[in-house]
Amino acid sequence: MAKPRLLVTGFSSFPGARRNPTEVLVNALDVKRLVRRFDIDVAAAILPTEYAAVSDLLPRLWNDVRPDAAIHFGLHGRARTVRIETRAANHATPVRPDAGGKRLAALAIEPGGPPYRRTTLPAEKIVVALRRAGIPATLSADAGGYLCNYATWVSLTAARGKTGGAGGPAGFVHLPWPAEERAPNAPSGRPGWGALALAMETVIATGAQAVRMRSQVRAG
Repeated sequence: MAKPRLLVTGFSSFPGARRNPTEVLVNALDVKRLVRRFDIDVAAAILPTEYAAVSDLLPRLWNDVRPDAAIHFGLHGRARTVRIETRAANHATPVRPDAGGKRLAALAIEPGGPPYRRTTLPAEKIVVALRRAGIPATLSADAGGYLCNYATWVSLTAARGKTGGAGGPAGFVHLPWPAEERAPNAPSGRPGWGALALAMETVIATGAQAVRMRSQVRAG
């Protein structure tokens, strides 16, 4: 089969995170080394932490990059572990504006849509792979009511449209503040920058493996 093509995104800064760790980590990815090591293609992008921008950019990335899988990374300011999200909720909080000061006009992301959509990356396998690498990781069924949840919903919707309903794997990973960073409400015992960089690579490798297995099943 052709090399799996993965779309990997982080988020830009937003109120409360002037320097978003996921933007730093995605920008620091050594894409050429990932391509050689895991025999994959990687397209990396930073999403503005704004509803309108995510609504426009993510579907265009799915259409232009045509990834076999999409892995989105965001910051969870109160997390101690890497959190692998298992679903996106069809709602957005009316309280917090985005980085541009805007709020969604409606509480439902997709009026009339289902209450939840499950992510399609192998969340359990990712957790196992991260723990084997010595990185604390947990499953999560709550991606929040902000841009992380919103982007997950938009990406899952775009994936379904790209393949006529079947959908390529897509999912979301919440990273904690790195241990070296001081941040309000951030708990102690968090992984450092190096561990989070390893976590990102481990998730990418596990996502690529899932794409290969999916292709083998279809071919068989």
